[in-house]
Amino acid sequence: MDQNYLLKQLEKKIKSGEELLQYISEVKDVNGIDKLKKKIMQEINFLLKVLRSREAKKEHLLCTNLHHFEALARCLISSHGSIAVLRHFTLNRTDGSSKRICVDIVSQDGQCWVKVIARNPKALSQLSTGEGEFGQRSILDHAREYLECACQHPHHFRKPKVGDTSVVFEFACGIEKLLADRLETLGITVCGDRLDIIESLSPEPQGESDDEDSYTSMTTNSQFEDLGGSEHKLNLDVTAMLAYVSNLTNGGNYFEFKEPILTQQAEWERARPVKPTLDKLFKGKCLVCCESAMKDFKSIVSTLGGPDEVRRANELISCITVVPNMISERAQRKLRLGGKIKQRSMIVFSTGDAMRAVTVTANEGFVRAARNQGVEFAVFIHESRALTEGKERDAKVLVSPCNSTLSQSAKS
Repeated sequence: MDQNYLLKQLEKKIKSGEELLQYISEVKDVNGIDKLKKKIMQEINFLLKVLRSREAKKEHLLCTNLHHFEALARCLISSHGSIAVLRHFTLNRTDGSSKRICVDIVSQDGQCWVKVIARNPKALSQLSTGEGEFGQRSILDHAREYLECACQHPHHFRKPKVGDTSVVFEFACGIEKLLADRLETLGITVCGDRLDIIESLSPEPQGESDDEDSYTSMTTNSQFEDLGGSEHKLNLDVTAMLAYVSNLTNGGNYFEFKEPILTQQAEWERARPVKPTLDKLFKGKCLVCCESAMKDFKSIVSTLGGPDEVRRANELISCITVVPNMISERAQRKLRLGGKIKQRSMIVFSTGDAMRAVTVTANEGFVRAARNQGVEFAVFIHESRALTEGKERDAKVLVSPCNSTLSQSAKS
């Protein structure tokens, strides 16, 4: 696709995002509205960064969540008695597990839940008939979860019932009549244009977003499957995020540390730099990670990271879509915890597995152990790099090959 055309489309999308912020600027007394504005601004800033780089790809337009936010905002403005956006509720399952459900809009003073869907109607119908890719779930699956969750969270002791308006699915791009009828049979109130059967599937935006307090570009269980399986989506492990922001990979590799493992990693970095490899891998991709990975990454950076590493971490976080923890069916069925198979690692890799996204990681031990138990994950493995900025003050500075630039002055 022509680069000038893509750049013009990016400019249009940025402008539409700015207009969207203006559109909702006067919305008051709605819980979560500031988070929605913040997320829209994050999307705009990311597109601006791509625009400035002059290296736009069609994936940047397809992956932006602005498509979803625009539909959400229109629905919010037209809804009566809206009290919250991107509100989370817990769905407790019969097996004792639980998951978080994000309701796009809570309206009618709390009596109605609204899910906004801005997907291609043909794609929705194909998923509902089992034609989707592995790991994708249909809008019917989401409908059942919404209804079950709504029953667990009655408003003023009132639970939804078939034909009630307690759970509404708003289809911004329309919905095929047959699928709309099936949703209504379940008890969902369907809003949006009713369409006859669509013969062909046209390209569609892939981002639908959700929110999670301090997380960036969050997507929930009820929505993240809509991202679909794609070769341009990467699932980041904690080890990948740490390697990307470490001082070792950003110019600080000419040190001999008191810790032998750090000195070894510095030697590896001088011989085989990790950052250029990750930069090349990340270019033009949608970066995602699960809730647990992001939580642990933030905790490690806040505890061990130096000022530059914290800055880089914040920059990286702004480019990542955080999705809920997921345990894929085959991992649940085949993997046994113990040894290299830790619960957190299983969640990280399972999330990528469920999304059909390649997991970027330095945790080769888990990958081997999982393979030995019959589960082969799609991964990109790189060498491990720890956070080192806080250790530099006690380390011996080595002279670079140029005999002029020391690693301490080479920080990015």
